[in-house]
Amino acid sequence: MNDKGIFYLHFFTNICIFVLYMFTKITTKDIQKDGLETIACTDLGAYNNIGKNFLKQHGIDAVVIMEDRLPDFFLTYNEYEPHKNTTLNRHGPFKLLFNQNHLKELINELHEQGIKVYLGFWGQLFDPHKKYCLPWIDKHTELWRLHAENNSNTDLDPLVTLMPENTSFAQIVLNQFRKFKRDFDIDGLFLGDGLNGYRLFKDPSQYNDQEKTKHKWTRFYKTLATGLHKLDCKLLAYDCMGFEPDTAIMHGADYRSQAEAGLDYLIVQTYPCAWGKKWLKNFKGFDFRSCTKNLEATKTKLKKTKCKTFYTLEMGDNVEGWKPKTSLTKKQLKYFKSISDGKLIVWANNLFYKLLK
Repeated sequence: MNDKGIFYLHFFTNICIFVLYMFTKITTKDIQKDGLETIACTDLGAYNNIGKNFLKQHGIDAVVIMEDRLPDFFLTYNEYEPHKNTTLNRHGPFKLLFNQNHLKELINELHEQGIKVYLGFWGQLFDPHKKYCLPWIDKHTELWRLHAENNSNTDLDPLVTLMPENTSFAQIVLNQFRKFKRDFDIDGLFLGDGLNGYRLFKDPSQYNDQEKTKHKWTRFYKTLATGLHKLDCKLLAYDCMGFEPDTAIMHGADYRSQAEAGLDYLIVQTYPCAWGKKWLKNFKGFDFRSCTKNLEATKTKLKKTKCKTFYTLEMGDNVEGWKPKTSLTKKQLKYFKSISDGKLIVWANNLFYKLLK
């Protein structure tokens, strides 16, 4: 790309960020006011060159490096190869960090500031937009049970025994995490979309007859939590579709049992804009009032456990194509502070870009 092309690329990127922040005029000062623990959901596109990522003074306690859509890097990682692409820079706006050495140096930089770094992935079989599937997933037909029953479901089934390994998916995940702990000194694992109860994102009313699977889901969490705690690491997970506990258990997700099994953070998905006004606007239960009710019910359900109840603070994402209203994000900050232990900023890439550029 010539100099003129680079100029226009940077110009367009800055225009996109400006437009996004016209909709979401939330600063880190706003985010810090509640005094709650704050974790940021990001990928490598949130960060500037190594040595320029000063975040602690902005109230960031931890970050998640989230591999959304396909868990390519997480499930296929074997050993440290400094110059190999991680595929973890999808959301931008920065396009500076992408290989394994960048990831390692970024983690070191954040650790020096006292910021924890968690690695996360989604439980997806394939990218529905690109129709691409990982060879590792493709050969394990056991993971495809849900899709075989309903071809609109792209979630893998994490409760199966995998062949020819003759081991559980939970054990595979734990074995993979040990490699990341060894090579990158990661502080914990975040289980993303599709890894807490059975669900169909396009129709949340589906799979509400799966209470019989709750013990298997709890065992899945117990296996991971036990293994992670032996490494002095934490287990974090999204809830099931933002459902309150009584609804979630119908999908197999028993929040209380998961907490007692060792789950350290349960993140209640509160998206009054992204879900309530956009993708799930035709379904009840995702507006601000419902988010408040579901969060409060979950916090009450986990009372007297060691598991922290977090909510998702909407900040938007220009890759996923959603922009929350500033008024609703500020309402989250105002009303959720008394019914939660902390918040997960989703996504924080554009916020960090503004801070670090």
